[in-house]
Amino acid sequence: MNRILIPFVCITLGGIAFRVTAPEEDSSPEKRRQSALEFHIRAQERTGLLIPLYLYPADIHKNADYNRLIDLKRRYETVPMWVILNPASGPGNQIDANYTKAIDRLRGAGCMTLGYVSTRYGKRAEAEVRKEVDLWLKMYPRTQGIFFDEMVYTDTEAGVKHQCILKDYAHKLGYWPIVANPGAETPGRYFAAEAADVIVVHEGDSIPKEERLKGDYFGGNSDYPPFTRGVLLHSQKSVDKAGLKMVRKYARWIYLTEAVYRENDPKAANPWNRLSNHLEALCEFLSEK
Repeated sequence: MNRILIPFVCITLGGIAFRVTAPEEDSSPEKRRQSALEFHIRAQERTGLLIPLYLYPADIHKNADYNRLIDLKRRYETVPMWVILNPASGPGNQIDANYTKAIDRLRGAGCMTLGYVSTRYGKRAEAEVRKEVDLWLKMYPRTQGIFFDEMVYTDTEAGVKHQCILKDYAHKLGYWPIVANPGAETPGRYFAAEAADVIVVHEGDSIPKEERLKGDYFGGNSDYPPFTRGVLLHSQKSVDKAGLKMVRKYARWIYLTEAVYRENDPKAANPWNRLSNHLEALCEFLSEK
């Protein structure tokens, strides 16, 4: 649905001022009805896995990690899986047949596939980002969604407008879902403006506190549905079911891996370049009633 941003309104409650940005609702009854129906359907969705699979699909039919993921999706068919592919910090400049086949195999198992595009926290020109989105469509047309990494998250109208332009562009090309990852606390105005279908509100080595995820105040996270939020965890030695049970109340897309990330350590620079050893335990947890 096309949205028009309106200026923020400053509301004061108990001496605290909250800035609120909201999209102007389309007045068309048919579009409003369709939007309500889509909301209803998404609100009933199970908690799913958002899997950054930055692993090259060499020898795809025998690739142990890809085959393990495909097998788990077939065994746990009710657990939604969105898989992010990242050939070269983006789509790259030429078609790689291994990625073409990987996308086919993942889709064949029932996984949604998303193409990686970095926005460098709004520092990349919109035209440059759009070009990479175009390349995903040109080179890997069976990719279904886009993952905008390093999303801008400044608490400004300019930041929201920038991200909404990118989301709208990808939507107009037929991409869904659009997931954006600032990996950090995201101002409410981005959710109010529907700057992405899902925003990753936490990427780190510990489960976020419930008080932070709940955001139970005017303009906080409690004002926006769980299916619009995701959480990515690295450096996890085990699956903390109690912690994840809390997280899934507020974020419908999750993933965790034992792989370690340490800043400025080349030996622990990317926790997403291998498939989590906890994946089966995650599937079991999410398949429970």
